[in-house]
Amino acid sequence: MGKSRLQLAELGLCRFVFALLLVLGRSTGILFAQAQPLPRTAVVGQTSHVSLFRKRDAVVALGVAAAAAATMSVDESLARGLQRPSTRSSSFLKGTTNVFSNLGFPGSAMLSAGTYFLGLEKRSRPIAALGMHTGEAIVLGGVLAEGLQMTIGRSRPQRDINDPRDFRFGKGFSNDDYTSLPSAHVTVAFAAATAASREVGRSWPGAARYVTPVSYAAATLVGFSRMYKNKHWASDVVAAAGLGTYSAVLFDRYNEGHPGNAFERIFLPSSIVPEHGGVVVAWSLRR
Repeated sequence: MGKSRLQLAELGLCRFVFALLLVLGRSTGILFAQAQPLPRTAVVGQTSHVSLFRKRDAVVALGVAAAAAATMSVDESLARGLQRPSTRSSSFLKGTTNVFSNLGFPGSAMLSAGTYFLGLEKRSRPIAALGMHTGEAIVLGGVLAEGLQMTIGRSRPQRDINDPRDFRFGKGFSNDDYTSLPSAHVTVAFAAATAASREVGRSWPGAARYVTPVSYAAATLVGFSRMYKNKHWASDVVAAAGLGTYSAVLFDRYNEGHPGNAFERIFLPSSIVPEHGGVVVAWSLRR
């Protein structure tokens, strides 16, 4: 009987994971469809007309909000399923979710910084740009998520798993138990996945077919890990996926329209050339 219950629990968990993947895939897929990168052919220092906000954005935002709202109806049941003793006793799930939770933060920020400095060390501007642009998306997504968390004031499931509709406006500023919506870890994970996917698609098109699914799968597992740890409801994860993706899209649009912006001039060298066994890095601080 015990073994049968464990098998049923595992089957239910598998169904939940696939359902979560489907919801996240739909919410981010809509955004990604409108966010294919364009080759950057503009001259540094010039600006081109690239709209930061577009009419379609409102439709996408409503779609993500609708997906998150629909997921709220199963928040409690999904949270309870993940807190069952048979699920919590899995050493594999504990170890895996620890890894992916840390990947969301600080892992994504560390990988971004590491990629940036690797680009400088390898004298590769595209690699440095990959790290920097991913970092920009992470910072924007993280700031937006933190601000929304504290303002919305939704109670975390670890506080009361029986009440997913406990909202107290502004309470997140004074109590971390009311900073559930959206998940900051998931926001930065999807921001990093989107930024990396777009930058790789621009600089190494052939690699995008591998980087894109792997990046989004990792971001999705970050969401699962935060739910397994009872830190967030499923709807928090769905909303965060949309917010993170859109954060990366916004920063990419800004960089596309302003190739000579201050971030590019300060953090991305205009030339990296070898000299006497070393390397010379030149920046241009003038517009």
